[in-house]
Formats: sequence, structure tokens, C-alpha cells
Amino acid sequence: MIGNESPAALARRLVLDARSLVKIALRSGMARAFGPLDLARLGRDMIAARRHGALTVVHAHALAEPDRPALVSGALRLSYSELDRRVNRLTHALVRIGIGSGDRVGLMLKNGHEFFELHLALSHLGALGVQLGYRLKGEEVAYIVGHAGLKALFFHPECAPAVDEARRKSHVLRAVATHPVPGFDDYETLLASGRDDAPHVGAAPQGWGGVMIYTSGTTGRGKGARRDFETMGLSAVFGLLASLPVTRDERHLAVAPLYHALSAFFVATVIGLGGCIVTVDHFDAEDTLALVGRERITSSLMVPTMLSRVLALPEATRSSYDTSSLRWIMSGAAPLPTETARGIEDCLGPILYNVYGATETGLVTLAGPGEHTSRPGTIGRAIQGNELSLVGEDGNEVPVGRVGELYVRSRLAMDGYHLDADATSAASRDGAISVGDLAYRDADGYYYLADRKIDMVISGGVNLYPWEIEQRLFEHPAVQDAAVIGVPDKEWGESLVAYVVLAHDHETDADTLRAFVGVTLADYKRPRRVFFVDELPRNPTGKILKRELRARYAEQSA
Repeated sequence: MIGNESPAALARRLVLDARSLVKIALRSGMARAFGPLDLARLGRDMIAARRHGALTVVHAHALAEPDRPALVSGALRLSYSELDRRVNRLTHALVRIGIGSGDRVGLMLKNGHEFFELHLALSHLGALGVQLGYRLKGEEVAYIVGHAGLKALFFHPECAPAVDEARRKSHVLRAVATHPVPGFDDYETLLASGRDDAPHVGAAPQGWGGVMIYTSGTTGRGKGARRDFETMGLSAVFGLLASLPVTRDERHLAVAPLYHALSAFFVATVIGLGGCIVTVDHFDAEDTLALVGRERITSSLMVPTMLSRVLALPEATRSSYDTSSLRWIMSGAAPLPTETARGIEDCLGPILYNVYGATETGLVTLAGPGEHTSRPGTIGRAIQGNELSLVGEDGNEVPVGRVGELYVRSRLAMDGYHLDADATSAASRDGAISVGDLAYRDADGYYYLADRKIDMVISGGVNLYPWEIEQRLFEHPAVQDAAVIGVPDKEWGESLVAYVVLAHDHETDADTLRAFVGVTLADYKRPRRVFFVDELPRNPTGKILKRELRARYAEQSA
């Protein structure tokens, strides 16, 4: 969502995009692998992919290097020509069962080859893939089925009970399991009914296709953030890639859930450049290190919780695995504690990047290796193609160093919330979008998250930001995980409560932690109470579900 560009602004953006594309081609090795005519043809195909689907790019790689590795998913290994053929079959099969331009198809999948094949086929048809988290319950699935108007639903067998319940509560034309499940259609059987030849799909009268992702719903029921390929710009994508050491020989580990926008972005990028994706459907810290060495992984996106679990392994265990192939790790989807960043840099070297963005806004800021530790808490500087503003309660932009609500103007932002004009309007301001994050900027243009607007605590008339206190708690050696919330207080309006997970073989008490916070932060920022728990409630992308902590505290207080 972005306002109309002036001719001068459009010209500037096109020049920056062209420079970024040249830089990407040189750095990634595309310029060496393809001649000038090949590069021009591939560039044309990548632009056409917005109109005819990402399958266009896969087909280009399949023609150039048919045996080039594209995907490793469990025991299945696919070259680009094999992936191209499978997607051709699937596209034909989808047409046969009535899926076409403008239709919405649900994808309730774990990480695997089906995710890629379905998205490629749907985009080629001009259909819209709707992402559902595989941990959703039947009632939640039924809501999305009805709200999104799904024509079909593809799901992992472990989701069968939820899908069956949703099917009883709402009408889905067809439900397809990725492995045989009694009572449901089978994915491989459906795919086998298609043909190998490239599908010829006519114009898409209802749109160019796209994706809709239901927000994680950390504060309530998720909203469908829709992004249509017709209106989507690529400046922020080019700007990010120009800042990363990404190459066409990338072997990218997809371990974060692919139904999350950030994880899907990086795998789509690697496929676009002709790299290889290695998928795993769950995270285990030691297994991940072993896989890095075995598959010679060069990059991965990991949420901060995953990184902290790697650091929680004994040093002897970590050092026993060969991680020398890693060139970059991206942290995202949840705030990155500075201590976690410092630990990963000590363990794996200066390869950690931190990206900030949201389902609604797309990619917004990037911090490079060392920047998160040299500027504690930073989320980096604005990525090319984004315009950022920090707005105070009076509606005006705040000066450097002051906290304001972060608004993002970008052609990568969503087109709006599906069937929710009020929510779209509430999140918008002059063509820019906010997800309610509060932040400030320093004199060098680096941004820092203060907290979520909904999580900000007002105690005695003073604004308190839990993330600042959580960062301090993470610095204590006994703290593995922490969350701070505001709770009702008769005297102060709200007061602070901390929930803490202790690190293995460490002990401490509430008074010690409260005093530790008070060493560097004002006394009124010390939590009034500290509760020790075995784990914090998080969604699959690592965001803490603070509404559950507030409900837990209410029960404890009662």
C-alpha cells in the first residue's frame, strides 16, 4: 500500500533498482554463469514472474542447467528440471479440479517440497495461496476457510483432525492431504493425474495471483493480510539482497515455518537465483548443526528462540560440528536480544544479520554483522525502497531519540486486510502502514524497537517499555528467557510483572533479578513481581503470547 509516485520519484526508484540488480548479479555469480543475453532473458523472466508466476523463473533455470540441485526435502532430492516437471503436472491437475485465476486455496503445511510446488503452480494460474499455521485448531481453521472463501485446502496429515472438524463446520470443495489419509484426497495421486508439458494459461481476468497470510494473532483472532503480485514492488527486495552475501550456489536451510512471510521470502529469493533449498519440518538445535555440516549449508533464517537454543548447547557439542560452510544467518520474526546476538557471533563468527518487518509491511530495516552488538538493540537502518516515519501521540513526527509509532511506506506492503476495511484504515496513515510497533531513531539513522504499542505499560503516568526491561534481564547469566507485562495496579494504574525461564544449571531469586534490573535502569522500571516458569508461551515464529501471560496472571491473582 503506497501512494502514487511522482515521475521524479519513479525515475529515482528505477535507477536504484537497476544499480541493485547489477550488484546482485555480480555478487551472486549470475553475471559469470550467464552471458549478457542470458541475463537479459532471465531478468525479463523474473519481471514476468510477477505476471505469470514464479514458475517462469524455475523454468528458466531448468532450461539453463537442468541438473542443478533445487530442493532437498527429507529423502527427496529434486533438480530444477525435476521440480519444473512436477509443478507442470500439479498445475494441470489443479486446472482439472477447477482451480483457476482469482481462486483462493488454503495451504496448511509443514516445511516440505509440497509448499514450493503448490505456490509455484498457484502463482502460474493467477490463484492466491492462503497460508494457515499447522498448529491451528479446528475452529480456527473453519473461521479462515469461511473468511477467506477457500475453494480447496491442502494439508499435512498431522492436521487431519483440525481439517476434518473444519470441514464439518464449513464447506470446502476439496481437501487434499500431502500423504495418504483415509477420507481425503491424496496429493501425489492428484499430481500424477497431470501432464509433464508446460501449462499454457491464458490471461488472468481476476488478478495476477498473490498470497494471503493470516497474522499470528498474538492479541486476538488473526487478520488476512493480502498481497497481490500485480501491485507488489520489488525495490525493498533488491535493496536487501544487495546487502547480503547471497550467491546462486546458495544452500539455504529452511527451518523456520514456511507459512511465515519472512521465511517464505528467503526461500523464494534463493530459488530465484538458482540456489538449493534444504527443508526440515521441525527445529532441534543439535540436529540443525549436524545438518549444516552434512549438507554444507551456507545460509538460514532462524528466529531468536532457535538461536538461543543453539547457544544453550554445551560448547563441546557445538564445536563438534562443522559449521564452516555458513556465510550468513538471518534473525527475524521476533525481537533479537543483544546477548543472543553476541553469543552467536562468538560461536559462529560475524555472520549474523537481523531484519525487521511484519506480515503487513514486508521487509523494513536491516542490521549487519556486529551492528546489533555495537549498537545494542538496533534493528538496523531502512532498507532501500522503504520510507519510515515515527509519529507521536499528537500526530506529528518525533525528533531523533524520541519514541513514536513506526509507519512504513513501501510497495512491498500488503494491499489491505481481507474483508476488513476498518482494520485496514486503522493501520494506515497517508498511504503508510503501522502494525503498532513503537521505535526511536538515533542520529546515524539506526532504528530501535521500544515495544509494541499494545504492550506499553503506563505506570503512575509514565510510559514503560517492557522490551527495554527484558533486554536487561537477558544480560543476567541465570536468565534463558524472559517476558515482562503490565498488570492492573490500584495505586499506579499498572505495574510490571516478569516471567523468567532459568538457564540450565543456574539459580537465582526474584529479589536478585529486581536488583540487577535496578543497576542500569530506573527504580520504577524494576518488575514488582517475578515468576519463574519452565517455558514461555510462544507462537511458532517465536513471538511471545503476552495475552496468555496476562490471563495466567489474572488466574494467579484470583
